[in-house]
Amino acid sequence: MVIDNAMDIDNATEDSRLTEPFRAVPRRAMTSQDLEEALALRSKNLCWVVSLFLLTSSPGILNAMHINSYVFLAELPTYSWCKIPALANTNWTGEEIRQISSPSPEAQENCVMYDWNYTMLSNLSFPEALNYTSTHEKPSETTCRWGYSYIEEMSSITTEWDLVCDNTPLRSTVQVAVAVGKFAGSFCFAMLADKFGRRVIFLLCCVLYMIAAPAVAMSPYYYFMLAMRLAVGVAGAGVYEVGYTILSEMTLTKHRAVLGCLYNISYAVGITVLPLLAYFSTSWRMLQWCMSFPGFLLLIHCWFMPESPRWLLNHKRYKEALKVLYGSKIPEGVSVPQEDDDSKAERAAKCNHLWYKKVFSSIMKLFQLFSSAELISRISLCHLGWFTASFSYFMIALNGDNFHFNKYLYIALNGIFEAPGYLLPIFMNYRLGRKSSCVILYSIAGFALLIILALPKGAPVVTVALIGRLCSAAMFAEIILYTSELFPTCVRNTAIGTSLTQAQVGTIAAPFVVDILGQKAWYFPSTLCGILCVFTAASILVLPETKNYPFPDTMEDIKNAPPEQKVSFRRCCTFR
Repeated sequence: MVIDNAMDIDNATEDSRLTEPFRAVPRRAMTSQDLEEALALRSKNLCWVVSLFLLTSSPGILNAMHINSYVFLAELPTYSWCKIPALANTNWTGEEIRQISSPSPEAQENCVMYDWNYTMLSNLSFPEALNYTSTHEKPSETTCRWGYSYIEEMSSITTEWDLVCDNTPLRSTVQVAVAVGKFAGSFCFAMLADKFGRRVIFLLCCVLYMIAAPAVAMSPYYYFMLAMRLAVGVAGAGVYEVGYTILSEMTLTKHRAVLGCLYNISYAVGITVLPLLAYFSTSWRMLQWCMSFPGFLLLIHCWFMPESPRWLLNHKRYKEALKVLYGSKIPEGVSVPQEDDDSKAERAAKCNHLWYKKVFSSIMKLFQLFSSAELISRISLCHLGWFTASFSYFMIALNGDNFHFNKYLYIALNGIFEAPGYLLPIFMNYRLGRKSSCVILYSIAGFALLIILALPKGAPVVTVALIGRLCSAAMFAEIILYTSELFPTCVRNTAIGTSLTQAQVGTIAAPFVVDILGQKAWYFPSTLCGILCVFTAASILVLPETKNYPFPDTMEDIKNAPPEQKVSFRRCCTFR
């Protein structure tokens, strides 16, 4: 009890000291230091910190399931061959039809057929038809004009719309639609969140998620399904990007590294759950419904998600910032800063802006990100890092068929290996800086993917690939944290958004590389990723270290930074 009382006295003294800046000058503008001190008070409430973390990170479970569901939604059938209506009423098996009609009956995918008189053959028994086709000259080959027949484990998008043979690129487009949606969402919502607020954009994306995901399951047409998958990608980009920004801006520097790395644990949870849902689903539509129903839990987020006080402070909305920090009951002695006449006039002018002027203002945020050589160098290298991490991440996830491994087990192992990948940067950040952590992770991932060339297909290749997967997940966690610390508050969300946009370019490229180039040579995707990871590791060496440095809030903070806090080839081997 004595110890508890002593702790209470110490806490009361510290609380008094932290709130002192608000008492001293009642009508001055709130500063970044005031905000940090207020967040320090708020962060003592562990329940508040955990609630904020769960609100911002939990949508990642949905994102992970939808972006990785392509492996199951667009599953390739065991065998596909040309559909022949004339033979539909015979008692022949699929294997027997392939022996009669296909030039390569043992191939998994048969894209052409012999132009026999199938009406005549349908009147014969299979042995008679086989004898006839064996003793007569083979006719010319023709395309599958009546579509395809399949042997499949479950109905899929591939079999419903015949996305095989010449239509294989349309199968890859099912995955690309989500990536393009995330690309567009990252580009648009980054600037809009900087302009109109984090919470408004987050809620908009939650509503879009709850509409688009079920619509995919109800899609009667291929292109409508693509449009809804694109909308899912747009929503996913918004909740992910804006959620991370809210979390990073509402936590203290000492907590930011840990929470930033843990933020993506929800992705590992989603990936691990996905193969279980797929295993017990009898069709792709059933699987889509199973992934969609949890999305309605986002209604909880719509109600409880707070606005970022750092954004409110940046826009001189002091009353709202204090309400977020202290709730409805502001502690005694904490005054509400007052806006001067110029600030009020500025806000009134903003409210009266036409919509296109607001959009133009948001676009100007993008140009502001490229307003100096220092910022251009930083954002270019961040774009490279995000692209490489995304391309490697999804290439490994989608490449299970090329590795000749059970897809359910492979995806589950991806999720299991991903979780420690997000925890690894936490320990690395305590011992190392952001820069050295990135270089190490990209290098290990690159060399692991290159080693695959010397290994036999099967378990050895999968084991090494999963090491690359672990590092890819860690790369994501580290590069997100690094990017958020490299840019000032006024353009931070835009920087993360444009970087996420570049990551989606990697996401778009991955399924085409796996589905098309992977069929030419199974090792091509992994080798390409390995080379790219090693190159990125070397490029990051010129960036400055950000560990133990304060968050930049304005463009002036970047401009006036000391030499060791700027991009430099001379300091490429310096890690502090």
